Amino acid sequence: MHHTYYEKFMTYLEKEDKDQAVKYAISLLSEKKIDIETLYLELLRPSLSHFSCKEEDADICIWKEHLRTSIIRTILEISYLYILNERKPKKASKPKIVVLTPAFELHEIGAIMSTHFMMLEGLNASYIGANTPKNEILNAIRAYHPDMIALSVTNPYNLIVTKQTTDEIRRFFPEVKIILGGQAFSDPNHLRTLQYDYHIQSFADLKTFAKAVKQ
Repeated sequence: MHHTYYEKFMTYLEKEDKDQAVKYAISLLSEKKIDIETLYLELLRPSLSHFSCKEEDADICIWKEHLRTSIIRTILEISYLYILNERKPKKASKPKIVVLTPAFELHEIGAIMSTHFMMLEGLNASYIGANTPKNEILNAIRAYHPDMIALSVTNPYNLIVTKQTTDEIRRFFPEVKIILGGQAFSDPNHLRTLQYDYHIQSFADLKTFAKAVKQ
């Protein structure tokens, strides 16, 4: 890990200085001190994973977490330009992948990062949003005819609605492949009752997946 960059980035986040945090993160990219993979995996992701509230901030902990998430999301949106410049060539024959989070799942940072990593690997991936109701997912499949649906789930409490969603996709669109990923699946037992074709839990998994589907 680039500890010096991470520590400096964290000083801005802890002060809740969005302007400086965004400027610093993007400067690391523009000056080629780090690449997208390093920014996402060694700065942005740990800054959310290691978030904690001080005792005196207990009453505003959720607000502070949302503020930090909004800072990270802004950095991701700006980074999209770098994704476009650095991604591998995309071929029309590659599968169309739609990435989303199911109903009640509001954590979307992992889904956005995964979409960007898929794009870097030359895959035809699009992120369509968080907290997507089951019926809306089915309607989107009918309208856009994706080859694959990727569901990102952070909160284990959302596994029930995830199962309902994957069951419905399998029932009405058996040809559509299902990808599962997210913190909720860090426990392999959470996969046992779900219908899926691919489980992606790391950037290494994603690279292996990209290589397989591009063949």
